[in-house]
This record gives sequence, C-alpha cells and structure tokens, in this order.
Amino acid sequence: MSRFALLALLPILAACATPRQNCETAALKDLQTIDALIAETEQNIARGYGIEVETVRSTTFRYCLGRRSGGNTSIGMIFCNEPEFRTIERPVALDLADEEAKLRSLRAKRVSTAKEAARAVAMCRQQHPEG
Repeated sequence: MSRFALLALLPILAACATPRQNCETAALKDLQTIDALIAETEQNIARGYGIEVETVRSTTFRYCLGRRSGGNTSIGMIFCNEPEFRTIERPVALDLADEEAKLRSLRAKRVSTAKEAARAVAMCRQQHPEG
C-alpha cells in the first residue's frame, strides 16, 4: 500500500476512537506531559548536561521536472532548489541544583495532577459507560 493511501486512512482511523477513549485521552494529557518532563529532567541529571534540539532549514539544489521560473513548461531536467530540514542536537550546560529542584517540583505537581486525572477518568467512565 502506498504512503499516500496510508495517509488518507489516518483521519478515518482516528475517528474510530470511542467517545470514552477520546475523553480519557484528554483527561490524561497533562499527566503524560508531566511524566515526559520528569523523564527528561532525570536524564539530564544522570548525564550531567542537557540536550537542545533545533530544526535547521537549508536549501539543496536538485534536478527537477516541471516548470521553470516564468511559467514556461519544460520537458527534461532542470535545476531547482528545495528546502531541507534537519534536526540538530547540541549539549548545553545545566545547573544540576536547579534541575534537581525542578525534578522535586515536577514530582510534587505530578501527585496533584494524577489525582485530578483519576477524577477526570472516572467522570469519563460515568459519562460513557459503553467503553
């Protein structure tokens, strides 16, 4: 199956989630975000440095088929420039004491967020008992 056919099916598959699943996913979103931040902070502390991720755009020149500038249609190969995106990871210095304080704060926030998420999931189950 081609990539385009799979992409065309994606919205249909996303629509297959039940209302209860959609509700529970929304209820757990903040908790999952906090869990991801806790994991990232723990990794930073274990490594001793952070990683900054940056997307860089550059232009590459390739042979293309199609129109030249000015709208003239051509048959054959012409030069064209296309944007290309790369992800670059760079190490960055961190204050480990600040990272440990951030981790303590995130863990404390996680406790209250987990309680809120549990209440929200329970509400989802009451509103949508069909599963």
